[in-house]
Amino acid sequence: MRRQLFDSEPRLQLTPRETIVLSAARKYEPVGTIANSLQIPQSIVLRHLANITKKLNMSDEKLAHQLVFTYDLPNRNITP
Repeated sequence: MRRQLFDSEPRLQLTPRETIVLSAARKYEPVGTIANSLQIPQSIVLRHLANITKKLNMSDEKLAHQLVFTYDLPNRNITP
């Protein structure tokens, strides 16, 4: 079962794994490095990053945009 942290602030709704991925992404670590350190496939890291941008878009649009462009994520989750 997937554990979700609930709070009124979207940033605080990140799962524990998403929090770890976000921390690494803020240091501009490559997807491969993040995947290796967490022992997960790169595709899962990209999925976490996409989920993070969707959750952050309401509270921290600048960070969401930064993640999209840094990691070349699909930008369909970003508000124009």
